[in-house]
Amino acid sequence: MNLQRAIDNLFAAQIEEWPQLNDAAARHQQVRERSISWGDDFKIRLQYNPARSISSTASIEQEVIGQRPCFLCESNRPPLQRGIPFLEKYIILCNPYPILPNHLTIPLHSHVPQRIGKKAGEMLQLAEQLPDYVIFYNGPACGASAPDHFHLQAGLKMPELLQGDNELRSCMMIESDSMQEAEELFYDVYSYLQGRQPGKEEPMLNLIAFTNNNRYHLHLFPRKAHRPRQYFETGERQLIVSPGALDMAGLMIMVREEDFNKLNRHDIEDIYSQVSMPVI
Repeated sequence: MNLQRAIDNLFAAQIEEWPQLNDAAARHQQVRERSISWGDDFKIRLQYNPARSISSTASIEQEVIGQRPCFLCESNRPPLQRGIPFLEKYIILCNPYPILPNHLTIPLHSHVPQRIGKKAGEMLQLAEQLPDYVIFYNGPACGASAPDHFHLQAGLKMPELLQGDNELRSCMMIESDSMQEAEELFYDVYSYLQGRQPGKEEPMLNLIAFTNNNRYHLHLFPRKAHRPRQYFETGERQLIVSPGALDMAGLMIMVREEDFNKLNRHDIEDIYSQVSMPVI
């Protein structure tokens, strides 16, 4: 099976039969964007996407998570939402709150916590079968709105998402023509980060996987904070920014128009300095 073709067919069918996705796709066509550049080295694309407010403001407190039904479990998903099996343990679903074209959510069938564990190889397998996509993972305290149910996400590539390390934030880059070597190098880095944050079940991180010219790429963004202080401010000082993998790579999501309009170069530099962990 050509997985990319099957996903294209899934989106076409779901947009026709699932009104929520149809509406979401139409709204996504109207999102506003602007860019801020740091010379030729780095560019941030800002996206005003109010539909992402639920995710950006989601509480990850255990008592809150425990009181709501898990929206990634099959029994709680919308009746019209259909998917494609992957590796006999995942289901590939169309995301009804898209950031990227062909935005996918890929949960495990099992309701287990958001921990990358030994699943980086599965990200690489998915990236191999979806060469036009980036596959991304948000840690349980790094942008995941469902930290109680393991899931990956994916969407069509854009240049800003393939950017590596720069002076604004850390990005540990792994590249290999061997999937096995890329996976092994990831676990070396993962072990190093565990040593930097020994009190956590999983080191704080975001991860992006993709292939290019028959080579496997993993971009790992080590984190030291979930949200910047501006998120918790009030009035004009507040910025509702809750960085996940895409924000760390270079696509920053704004759910309020006032934040989209006023966010500037200094704000972005400050936000990255608060949430990105130096690895020198």
